[in-house]
Amino acid sequence: MDADKQPSERDDFFLGAINCFFILYYLLEMLLKILAMGLKRYLSYPSNRFDGLLTGILLILEIATFAVYGFPHPGWRPELMGLLSLWDMVRLVNMLIVFRFLRIIPNMKFMALVVTTLLDLVKNLRAFAGILVVVFYAFAITGIMLFKGAVVPMGNISIVNTTSGNGSLQCGTYEQLEYWPNNFDDFAAAVVTLWDVMVVNNWQVFLEAFSRYSSPWAKTYFVAWWLISSVIWVNLFVALLLENFIHKWDRRCHREPLSDIEYQRTVELMFRDVLEEPTEEELMERLHQHPHLHLCR
Repeated sequence: MDADKQPSERDDFFLGAINCFFILYYLLEMLLKILAMGLKRYLSYPSNRFDGLLTGILLILEIATFAVYGFPHPGWRPELMGLLSLWDMVRLVNMLIVFRFLRIIPNMKFMALVVTTLLDLVKNLRAFAGILVVVFYAFAITGIMLFKGAVVPMGNISIVNTTSGNGSLQCGTYEQLEYWPNNFDDFAAAVVTLWDVMVVNNWQVFLEAFSRYSSPWAKTYFVAWWLISSVIWVNLFVALLLENFIHKWDRRCHREPLSDIEYQRTVELMFRDVLEEPTEEELMERLHQHPHLHLCR
């Protein structure tokens, strides 16, 4: 509603009133649950403990906000004190309320299947993530050795989006985009630069700039990293994710009634019907024809 206004001109009265209403709603919900279930049974559910903790934090912050800024009124504008004002803290904690919806996931079979697949993948991804860390470290150190100090910032200059014919910086180049922090002068900057190349974030700009500042052979380094990270590693991660999902989906299909299986297809099930199992005679014939096996007939 106030997007067209400057931050100093915005009015937080409407948001403050709505925020107060929802905090009272959360408090009433918590009190009714405690009254109906009892405190001990209420605390036995993790979701209730999470809701109660957020409600308590919101209530304390709201009371502190009223004590410092007063009650919401037209023209109400809480001032910023320190890194975050009390009002900003209330808004941040309110964002955590969204996680209340996670409680419905176990009751949604398809959503629960996706979530369990992701959780299982994270639990068994230590070796895979370890390989990524090693490759990241190796390429970052190699990049520091090859390109440290190669790119020197040009300083604060006026950049005009024109062609390079008149001596100005060309639009879309490393200099015009001001990608100076993306370099190999230290380990942290090298990791960020490699990440940008891995997610293909204007990676051709880095390739062109470093090949121009250092040597045309720099393209070999960036192309090698792009092949290993973006083409191989990312696709391997997606393959592991799909394989884990298909495995769980197949097990779930076998537990379902026959009438439901026809609506559930996986890569494995699609080709299972066309596979033909060889006979025993065919297997024995192929074994006897094997050059390194000597079977008695």
